[in-house]
Amino acid sequence: MKKNYLAILALFCVQFISAQEYFETLPENPDPNKCFAKCIVPDEYKEETVTVTINPAYKKLEIIPAVYKTEYEEIVIRNESKRFIYEPAVYEAVVDTIWIKDDYHKLTVHPAEFSQDYETIKIKPQTGNWVEGEKDPDCPSIDKSDCRIFHYVENPSVVREIPIQKLAANEKTTAEEIKGKYHLITRQVEVSPAQTRQEVIPSKSQTLERQILVTDETTKEITVPAESTEIIKKILVKKGGTTAWREVPCTIPERGELLPIHYALGSAALTSKSTKIIDEYILARMKADKNILVEIGSHTDSRGTDSLNMSLSERRAKSVVEYLISKGINKQRLIAVGYGEDKLLNDCENGVDCSESLHANNRRTEFKVF
Repeated sequence: MKKNYLAILALFCVQFISAQEYFETLPENPDPNKCFAKCIVPDEYKEETVTVTINPAYKKLEIIPAVYKTEYEEIVIRNESKRFIYEPAVYEAVVDTIWIKDDYHKLTVHPAEFSQDYETIKIKPQTGNWVEGEKDPDCPSIDKSDCRIFHYVENPSVVREIPIQKLAANEKTTAEEIKGKYHLITRQVEVSPAQTRQEVIPSKSQTLERQILVTDETTKEITVPAESTEIIKKILVKKGGTTAWREVPCTIPERGELLPIHYALGSAALTSKSTKIIDEYILARMKADKNILVEIGSHTDSRGTDSLNMSLSERRAKSVVEYLISKGINKQRLIAVGYGEDKLLNDCENGVDCSESLHANNRRTEFKVF
């Protein structure tokens, strides 16, 4: 039992390392009743907030209407004249144009123009980790988990494209000339006076109302502030990959407690239903008993390559560990183990045609308490 447990935990790293409980090398003269597990130190990250401008500041124009004043003007429409009794005066009509409203310029605002663009933000840098590969063909052990060869696999960086708007042109105005209004006045002009007895004909006048432009239409500039959003990105602080040893219990249950915590195909994300089950059966138990340790063992179905399934199972175990830590559980009480497709619950091995429900039963997480 002791030898098998050391072999298993040498393949799957405990996710969190502490200098007080982990050793760089195995003790030279260890207690024969103690067991140790070999783990790989994970990468350390920090989060940084990046502010991205999604809408730039720009100038907006507001039209101020034209201002007029009203004036009244007395217009003589017929001058004073004389009339003769026997031979009246002769007149002819004259038409005068009187402007009652001046021309002005009407302004039209054309909205600001924007162009669509994207700003690329790297939210997670390129990382790498060791994954289990094929078995050493010269290994004398018949145990499938012994003599594994590890490969270093790089994980590409994660970027996110944020849609933004760029200001192409501010608002502007164009002016259209609007003609004023006028009034036609007909006057009678004396051509010849009366020749006999004169008789005075008084003049006639008319009062007109005029609107005179005081201030033409203009614009007022208003500044529209920029809009921005904040993006959280992860930055690699310390590269992992080194190994350490941790003392673990020698008595390990053959099978863990199987709870209905399942995953979508190819996913390590916990559902709300799964977190509720973890809260009720695991979190409550660990808070009630501060002395227990828990191994989180995650599994995949047989679809996909062995190496990809091993990596996926490790990420599933890590997602449960990170959730329990977020709920206040000490990271030293948690051991994350990925079993890949090695421990199927049914006969759905490679090449066997199984239903989706049977495959889903193998995508699970088990808990061993000791």
